[in-house]
Amino acid sequence: MKHLVLKTKYVVLALFVAFSFSCTPEDGEDGPIGPQGEQGIAGTDGIDGNANVQVLTIDMSTQAGSFDDVVVPELTQDIIDNDVVLGYIKRGTKWFPVPAVADIIPFSVSVTISVGYYSLDYIDKATGGSYNIAAGDIDLLKIVIIEASNSSRNSTNNLSAYEGLLNSGVDITNFEAVCDYFQIAY
Repeated sequence: MKHLVLKTKYVVLALFVAFSFSCTPEDGEDGPIGPQGEQGIAGTDGIDGNANVQVLTIDMSTQAGSFDDVVVPELTQDIIDNDVVLGYIKRGTKWFPVPAVADIIPFSVSVTISVGYYSLDYIDKATGGSYNIAAGDIDLLKIVIIEASNSSRNSTNNLSAYEGLLNSGVDITNFEAVCDYFQIAY
């Protein structure tokens, strides 16, 4: 029996060595290079998106009175000093830029931007005094914060950021035009 186990070990070892040398890692030769494929249609680069645009939506449908101080923590001193902050109110199906004058809506809207606040004051068209809106007079407030480029940020104010939009043909009083330019949803 001892002899059989020893012979079996040698046979298994011989088979193992034979299989190790019979399998090589080499592949066969590469075939010839095929013909060039058909050229695709040349395209044009798209407009670069802007990941540095924030759109804040505030429900104003229940607001009533002669003013609203909307808390907006995103409005930092750095943003106020350097970036573009645009505001729009929605009445029914239409968007209106703010500040707004009574020629386009039944009352004027004055805007004050300060750290942490976007304040709206409603002004009577006839008297120039305070105007009290009723719940439902304004549906939504959208605040669009557009980060200035590094070169604009290094300037003393955000005029160059506004000029960049205007030079690009963007009507900043038109909410849809701003959204289209920055490829953001309405």
